[in-house]
Amino acid sequence: MARNPLKDRLAVIGVGSTPYGRDLRRSELSLGLEAAVHAIEDAGIDRQEIDGICGSGMTPLAMGGAGFLSLQGALGIERTTWVKNGWLGSAFVYAAEAVFSGLCDTVLVVQTYLRDINMSRSAASDPFRLRAAQFSDVGGDVGMGDFARRWLHSGEPYAGWIRRYMKDYATDKKAFALMAVNNRSHGARNPDAVMKTPITLDDYDNSRMIWDPMQMLDMDVPVDCGEAVIITTAERARDLDVKPVYIHAMSLGGSRVGEFYENTLGWTENAFWIALGGLWDRSDLKIGDLDIFFPYDGYSVDAVAVTEAAGFCKPGEAGDCFTDSWDRKNQILRLNGRTLVTTHGGGLAMGRAGGANFYAEAVRQLRGNEGHRQVPGAKTALIGIGSFFHDPAAVMLRVD
Repeated sequence: MARNPLKDRLAVIGVGSTPYGRDLRRSELSLGLEAAVHAIEDAGIDRQEIDGICGSGMTPLAMGGAGFLSLQGALGIERTTWVKNGWLGSAFVYAAEAVFSGLCDTVLVVQTYLRDINMSRSAASDPFRLRAAQFSDVGGDVGMGDFARRWLHSGEPYAGWIRRYMKDYATDKKAFALMAVNNRSHGARNPDAVMKTPITLDDYDNSRMIWDPMQMLDMDVPVDCGEAVIITTAERARDLDVKPVYIHAMSLGGSRVGEFYENTLGWTENAFWIALGGLWDRSDLKIGDLDIFFPYDGYSVDAVAVTEAAGFCKPGEAGDCFTDSWDRKNQILRLNGRTLVTTHGGGLAMGRAGGANFYAEAVRQLRGNEGHRQVPGAKTALIGIGSFFHDPAAVMLRVD
């Protein structure tokens, strides 16, 4: 087993979220500030205890400098000893590293997203949308007039990975379809989800083709939103009037990217396998111990990759694994007969938050206060977030 000196010595003590919406007409600072205030109130600490800030998301909040200063100033935090940018899964890990190393004692992680606003038909006549558009994750002539194809961080290379997966493993799209149905089923139970209507396999099959073989229901939902978590030492957490959620193990993952996404890395060589392998090398828990599993679903192919990288099945076998794990009554997955998957609906249903809502949902479920959505007796959660090629992170959370 690899060294893991931070095992169970850090804890999440606060989470905060904004509403999710397709057009909330709010700035990234407004969203980040609301999420941060909710997280501070949830933790029950004085804001002056926060001495580290990690921003994330494709907005000014994540760009260091003015972004951090604006958030810190708006919160009235007098001093910080550590700040850093992050994105997708990495921001949470960076923040935990900072606390463990002593660079700060209590860190606030904030991630904000604005939907792909410069594709809005009203953008040209709307000063707010025009100003915000320069910070969205869309640009240029990508996709031309088709909104669904206009990511600068485009779905096209991931469509290529779906095709390659199907060819290399002689399989169909059943795994991607079942993941999409699972996430929309959970989203239907989540009052904060943007997409509250469940879907069927027929709905998936009949959804519009975007980048063949990627369909509309393979893609996450662009939204305006903000998420925040607060991390401190386990020792400090035990003195607070909250249930601490411990960081048991974590790992980042890096692979040889090359100069563009369509490089020749194999399916089992992408960064998800590296991150998950690093986590299992450092964890006392095993896959059979998992109560909840959160595979990132920026695209359905991401979630399939994380599932296989985590070891729930062999490469290319997710379709059979999901079929064997399918709860027909509830239209959800129960991996290994018990482990629930993406209980908030993920990006495919709740909305695109760069994975930040996966951390928030995991913490809330492990605290045990999610009412009709609560996973009974949940004690462990595994989160795998990121891209095939950048910012991948694997994090194991647990409670006593």
